[in-house]
Order: sequence, then C-alpha cells, then structure tokens
Amino acid sequence: MSVKCSDIINIMEDYANPNLAEEWDNVGLMLGDENKYIRKILVALDIDDKVIDEAIQKECNMIITHHPFIFKGLKSIKASDTTGRRIIKLIKNDICVFSAHTNLDIAINGTNDTFAKLLNLEKIANLFEKPNSDVGLGRVGEFSKVTSFGNLINKVKNILNLNHLVVSGNLDSPIKKVGICTGAGGEVDFILQALSKGCDAYITGDVKYHNSQVARDFGLCLIDATHYASEALIVPVICDYINSCSRKLNMDIECIPSNINGQTLSIV
Repeated sequence: MSVKCSDIINIMEDYANPNLAEEWDNVGLMLGDENKYIRKILVALDIDDKVIDEAIQKECNMIITHHPFIFKGLKSIKASDTTGRRIIKLIKNDICVFSAHTNLDIAINGTNDTFAKLLNLEKIANLFEKPNSDVGLGRVGEFSKVTSFGNLINKVKNILNLNHLVVSGNLDSPIKKVGICTGAGGEVDFILQALSKGCDAYITGDVKYHNSQVARDFGLCLIDATHYASEALIVPVICDYINSCSRKLNMDIECIPSNINGQTLSIV
C-alpha cells in the first residue's frame, strides 16, 4: 500500500499525541506536503546539514526528528542563514520533515519510558503529573534490589554507550529509587521534584554547576547523562514503531535510523 505523509503523521500522533506537548513547544509537520507519497523515512534527534545529506544519499523523502526543526518564528528564509539554507535544500530535494518533541517525552513508550526500561526500573510512575492525563513529564522507578551509586553510573554508561559522565554524589551511596528526565531537566525545580518523590538518584541532562550543588546539599545523587545521549535512545524506538505499523498495515514504507545523529540500542 502506498503511503502518504499524512499517514505517517497519523501513525506518529497515535504514538505521541500532540496535545501532550508543552504550550511553548512546536510539534508536528514542519515542512512539506501532507499528500506527498513517502518511500523511505530517516529518523534523527536533530536536523543539520549532514543529516540532510544522509537523507538524500539514502533516498529518504521524509525525516522525523525529536527536536523541532523549526522552533521559533521565522521572519525570512535566506540561503545566507543556516536554517534558511537547510529549508531551501529540503524543499529542493522534496523532503518532508516531522517533529515530535515534549509530546514524545511525555508519551507512553517515549523517551523517559524507554530510558526507564533500559535501566530495568520497576513500579514506574510520573515525575511530574500532567493535568487531565495519565502520563506526565519524567519518570520515577525502583530497582528490585538496592545498588550503589557507582554501579548505577556504570549501568548508565553502558546503556548510553558513554565513556564519561558528570556526576555528583558518594559512589557508595545506596540507590533504590531513581528519577529520570531525558533531555534538559537540570533546573532546581526538577531536582526538588525528584527529592519530593523520594528519589535516591536523579538522571537528566544539561545540569548547571550551582544546581548540582543543590542536589548535593540535599544528599541526592545526580547524573548528567547529556542532553543528546539521554534522548538519542528514542531514534531506534521510533524506527521500530513505524516499521511495525508498516507490517501490520501492509504499508510500502521503510524507516531507518540516522548513522549521524542517533544511536542504535536494543531493549531487552
């Protein structure tokens, strides 16, 4: 069955309802024609020149990203401007762009649920509640057995394929309950929320130095897993989801992860 861009939009919005997105966010179709027939999709965390080139080289006529390709209002589209140049190149190559951002962070089996599953957390709940919804931003979960902060650090390194992490806390501290907020959850209100949920450790990205001091003062172990690594884990998950839908619906479409702006992980 031939697949239109609108079909892919519907599939993605079933996964990550746009109504879940934060008010300040920009999600959905960023560029392109909803009626265009899609042959092949490239999934990446962000769009840059190399990702566009990758899509062209691999003959993908749609790109799905987590971070919005167009975030703030544009007053002009010029080849002399970085975003303008990319928009022009995408249009010239007839490539549609769709983004699912905070709605994918919040959604079931989104970025935070994926990270929680990779950590093998149990009794998973929301870090923040979203009004009139069963889901919210971030997750809180527990290990079946108490572990040490040092062991948790090594576990996160292995999951995210990182050699180094920025951390705060005693390596011997016992860890049972863990809070997660993929991407940028390093602000003080997020740290205090993890504390209010009884977390022994909190994992996020983009943690500022003085905010880490707040966590230290309250005895909360902290891991900055980087914005990129904590969210790039969703790239193969999106691909698996779309390819699974394609098989079920007999859709003539292929979805592949970017080798430039994503990473391959398997959830066991």
